[in-house]
Amino acid sequence: MSTPSPFSETHASENAELPMAGGEPRPVDEQPSGAGDSNPIREAIGEAIEQHRVILFMKGTPEAPACGFSARTVAVLQAMEVPFAAVDVLPDPRIRQELSAISSWPTIPQLFANGELVGGCDIVTEMYESGELQEALL
Repeated sequence: MSTPSPFSETHASENAELPMAGGEPRPVDEQPSGAGDSNPIREAIGEAIEQHRVILFMKGTPEAPACGFSARTVAVLQAMEVPFAAVDVLPDPRIRQELSAISSWPTIPQLFANGELVGGCDIVTEMYESGELQEALL
């Protein structure tokens, strides 16, 4: 039986599913290596970014954000009526670790559009207020 996934497909309030490796999370120093250094979590994150025009990696879900920064970013996207996928990074610490390795951005939330990192809460808010976010999400 597989572990429930934090990824969900969303139209402003649904969640996207990410295939997770079975079993409990292990500390980084206990992760298996070799076999081509395949990393299913990193691969799944990359695929999710490619498959969704707009995707938000956040703490919690759009319906129940677990931090103010995630809540503010969701509110901006909902105000714009932009369909987006949402990923809760809290259930498995490996998601946040691998996401930061991919994006070179240390904080959550992280908004991606058309396969590119847009930014975190402050950048998204500033872009929304200036009108730039609408262009970036097209």
